[in-house]
Amino acid sequence: MNSPPTLLVIGIHREELAFGQAVAGGVDPAQVAVLEIPEGLSGQPPPVARRFQYEALHRALYLQLLPHVLNRHRLLVDLHSGSDPQLGADLICADPALCECLRTALAGAERLAGTEVRVVPLGDESADLHARTIIPPQVWRNPAFLYLGLEIYLPGLADEWPAACALARELIAIAAGCAGRLDGR
Repeated sequence: MNSPPTLLVIGIHREELAFGQAVAGGVDPAQVAVLEIPEGLSGQPPPVARRFQYEALHRALYLQLLPHVLNRHRLLVDLHSGSDPQLGADLICADPALCECLRTALAGAERLAGTEVRVVPLGDESADLHARTIIPPQVWRNPAFLYLGLEIYLPGLADEWPAACALARELIAIAAGCAGRLDGR
């Protein structure tokens, strides 16, 4: 049996697991496999005295994803959630072609009109807007697959989760479409 082209990882941060489960409940299993981390790390920054330990555990957890994605999936979507007064999202990736494809696809996505969705280059410090991470580069800059960090900003009210879940699913579908177009490059 062939694996779906996309692997969605939920629960890296335990506070975000419930939202991840809500998103995962509506994806097409033929297109998106789901890897649930049942006991993830806290997403809250630890005290300075425990920062080294936290970062080491964080890196180790991400490295454990490699056997789940290598030779099985073309795209790894790492779902996270944050809070903001307005629903929105950041798409964080290191691959320039994926970033460009995402920007183009988002510009033509009428369903996303009025929702702030940003494409944020990962590791490109020359870009005006960029991200850095403690995630090991073997995960976010792996030649065998594409990595996409997907941060959905939730307005905070539980009754707004359906819109946030729909946004996450739409962005996963857009990213999967881009990954498919970039195959064989």
